[in-house]
Amino acid sequence: MTKHITRDQSDAKPRIHRDNTLKFFEQRAARAQELGAIKAVLYQDKHPTLAEARDRAEKEALLPVLDTRPGDRVLDVGCGVGRWTSILSERCSYYHGLDFSPGLIDYARRSHAHRTNVQFSVASADDFSLSSLGSQAPFDLILCCGIYIYLNDEEIVSSGRCIADAAGHNARAIFREPIALKQRLTIKDHYSEELEADYNAIYRSKEDLMSLLSLHMAPAGFKLIHDAPMYDDPALNNRTDTKQHFFVLERS
Repeated sequence: MTKHITRDQSDAKPRIHRDNTLKFFEQRAARAQELGAIKAVLYQDKHPTLAEARDRAEKEALLPVLDTRPGDRVLDVGCGVGRWTSILSERCSYYHGLDFSPGLIDYARRSHAHRTNVQFSVASADDFSLSSLGSQAPFDLILCCGIYIYLNDEEIVSSGRCIADAAGHNARAIFREPIALKQRLTIKDHYSEELEADYNAIYRSKEDLMSLLSLHMAPAGFKLIHDAPMYDDPALNNRTDTKQHFFVLERS
């Protein structure tokens, strides 16, 4: 395998292929039983305690920001194995998780089959609607965790439109995403020894990410009201050129 790491601010930005990304996540889904749900989607195969620590830290930081209310309808875009399903479904009236990986959705459905206010759909973050999800009422809260590094620029723009169209009048959208600390970083067809699979991802600056999402979300009334680093503990960020960050957008 050839490893391509591209730092590029020009117009000729490298693209990643959805088929390769889907293959990667289907492989992760096939190993979810062996690895455990958290490690399957937060990786760190050789450092399981780091994956668990990140999961705890993310939920501790984002739960107060989510401010879920009993009557809320929650949409989890890129829900994976349903890492947030238990904690959110107990705090809202209805939870809907979507992911483009059939394997991950199958795992999530089996894990949460006993929950009566939960539904899952196989759908892409850049191609869904209320009708395609079988829903008539819009969502009060949209959560997206770590999905945009796997989408090309125009796909992120489409995702922002889908979110805006599915959101209610006073909805909040919370994004947790790895961002590039300096220049845009593209990893293309790189074989990861730790993950034992080919890996593709695009890491953007927080300004680039927000500009893509805001193209449709800003005209729809969404404003960025808060953003901050995800982890207070620097040990939870084990990369030198990327860092986890979260953003809160609110429709007023």
